[in-house]
Amino acid sequence: MCGGRPLKKGFTFLPVLFLLALPVKADFGDADFPVELLMGGPKSYHDAWCGRLNNECRVRFQGPMMWVEGQGGIKSSQYIEHTYSKECKGDLFRNCGAHFHYITYKSDQGPNIRQALFLFSSGRAQAEFSKALRRWKSQSENVFPNYRLPASQGPQDTQGRDKGLNPYDYPPITDWSEKTTD
Repeated sequence: MCGGRPLKKGFTFLPVLFLLALPVKADFGDADFPVELLMGGPKSYHDAWCGRLNNECRVRFQGPMMWVEGQGGIKSSQYIEHTYSKECKGDLFRNCGAHFHYITYKSDQGPNIRQALFLFSSGRAQAEFSKALRRWKSQSENVFPNYRLPASQGPQDTQGRDKGLNPYDYPPITDWSEKTTD
């Protein structure tokens, strides 16, 4: 009954027919994210200078690991603290030519405390490194993706200049001595 009048039978089937005509997508459809990309935690790489200016290296984050390709690294359980400083010309923070990231950690070679230095000349590159480092430090059981579809690839977005090194395109690296740079 609608407003005191009985409904006609044809009108009750119309909404059902309309719903059947719509394309059906499972779960969230287009919003479904390829969860296999998140296996092993967040992944990213950052080109930096290690220890001194012009000593090029690639720093990688993958799950609980942070390492310098071809050299070694640490697990998040070894991390102690991060200190950041920068050198700027004049009073303008936009004219910063060097960004210094000091990582203090426990060595796995005994109870020694060690420190690593990662330098950046680009403010944008150091900001992406800082973001990846914060994400890596605060990891929990719940994975927080840094992969963005379909446009930006997050910290590794290099407009095609990454030479096929997007960490989400390949299986996780298990050997720290493996190098992807020349």
